[in-house]
Amino acid sequence: MSKSTIQAAGWVLVGMVLMGLIVWFTMPSLMLVKHKSNLNYDETVAALSETLKKKQDWRVLTVNDYQKSAADFGALERVGSVTICNPRYASKILANDEDRGVTAFMPLGLGVYEDKKGQVFVSQLNVGLLGMLFGGTIADVMGMAGKDLNEVVASISVK
Repeated sequence: MSKSTIQAAGWVLVGMVLMGLIVWFTMPSLMLVKHKSNLNYDETVAALSETLKKKQDWRVLTVNDYQKSAADFGALERVGSVTICNPRYASKILANDEDRGVTAFMPLGLGVYEDKKGQVFVSQLNVGLLGMLFGGTIADVMGMAGKDLNEVVASISVK
């Protein structure tokens, strides 16, 4: 094997390692998006719930209070989640046997939490990006869901 072939293979390997490191360190910030709320904790949960109810076919399934449910194990700041579903979107994914594996991501949720400084944040899974990893119907549906959720969260975010 020639020296230039070995060097080229070495540079390809270095490029692959660098790309892997970039993905490793940037993926968490791409997949989990956090927004600072301009409201207090209770107002944020209420505003998210009300805004979601106004979006076509979105439903708030549960509001979870982790501060309360974890109280026996230690004191937490206000922290919870809003579990949500859009049955119209879900039915498009669930119609295909091959796509039903993504039920592991269903229903969707928005996290709401207060940090130690009293600032309130909303966190969300980047469902549009996640959908692109699957392609097809899943990408289309999760792209629409992601757009809806981005609009809902933007309504309470600090500009």
